[in-house]
Amino acid sequence: MSHKEVKKSIAELKSELAQTPEETSQFEEKLEQAKDGIERYTPEAVQELVQTLQREAEEFEVEHPRITALINQVTTALSNLGI
Repeated sequence: MSHKEVKKSIAELKSELAQTPEETSQFEEKLEQAKDGIERYTPEAVQELVQTLQREAEEFEVEHPRITALINQVTTALSNLGI
């Protein structure tokens, strides 16, 4: 998956988060901050994003299965980039 495709997946995740209750707003902020690291391609920022996404996936798994699937898609894509 290319950087462009990862950004697209993140945009899809953000869209899904926008349709969920208020509890996701803090996660959206973290996602936006970490996404900047992808654009600059700093390994530290991308690793932080992967860790954040994995934690959030665990928390959302039961209540938000679609978000969990998107989070897993993004983390897999980042891992496939060799990050």
